[in-house]
Amino acid sequence: MNSRRRKRHLFTGIKTGILLLFFLFFMLPIVWVALTSIKRPVDQMAIPPVWFPEQPVFDSYLTLFQNPDFVTSLVNSLLISGIATLITVVIGAIAAYSIERFRTGGPLLPNLLLMTRMIPPVVVIVPIFLLAYRVNLLDTYVLLIITYSALNMALIIWLLRSFFAQLPVEMEEAAMIDGCSRIGLFFRIVLPVVMPGIAAAGLICFIFCWNEFLFAVTLSGAHTKTMPVLTSTFVSERGLDRGLMSASGLISSLPVIVLTIVFQRYLVSGLTQGSVK
Repeated sequence: MNSRRRKRHLFTGIKTGILLLFFLFFMLPIVWVALTSIKRPVDQMAIPPVWFPEQPVFDSYLTLFQNPDFVTSLVNSLLISGIATLITVVIGAIAAYSIERFRTGGPLLPNLLLMTRMIPPVVVIVPIFLLAYRVNLLDTYVLLIITYSALNMALIIWLLRSFFAQLPVEMEEAAMIDGCSRIGLFFRIVLPVVMPGIAAAGLICFIFCWNEFLFAVTLSGAHTKTMPVLTSTFVSERGLDRGLMSASGLISSLPVIVLTIVFQRYLVSGLTQGSVK
């Protein structure tokens, strides 16, 4: 018994150590960016590297907050990413339920949707730009929202299909026997049960929209500039402003971190167990 207990403790210690190494590996870039944002320019390029600055400075944050494009870009990112996520999740949930329950489009439609994710974005950026130029939609919220929604629609449909597939058909049949309509069944029975999956898919979609750079830098302008585009402007012919870029990158990651913490309880699947009862 003692030998088994020691082996179990040893296995737990090894597993904890491995997870700790992975955690440190992924947290190291974030910590480095946070420390770089408060370093003096001479410390940012020091060899050997200066991990903890002796005299922290916050000039990068003051310069960033005084930048007239900062608030505009932050609001643009929140507005575009939020609306695009809402549209994608709503349409994606309806489409995923229709494909899973009614086999809409036949067996080829899910595979065709998945193929759209395999197309490199650089292949479609030029046709989208020319089309937007023709209809005078460049540098507009509508163009970026539609583009972001189209880019993430296939992924959201595939994610939500797995949650709808776990939903017992008997529960829906029981609700319809009790007199529930198909629309009422979807909104009153199906959606509340798969809400954790919808929240997880929505969070993933928001992160992809928030971090999107290629389409944002090509299709946006002075009025619709997003945070990734603003961060890229700190690279100029005069050099790279590492402090300002680090401050901008750190602040840009805060909304995603906050949303992840708020919705972390929805990131656990399997809540449909026992629904038939």
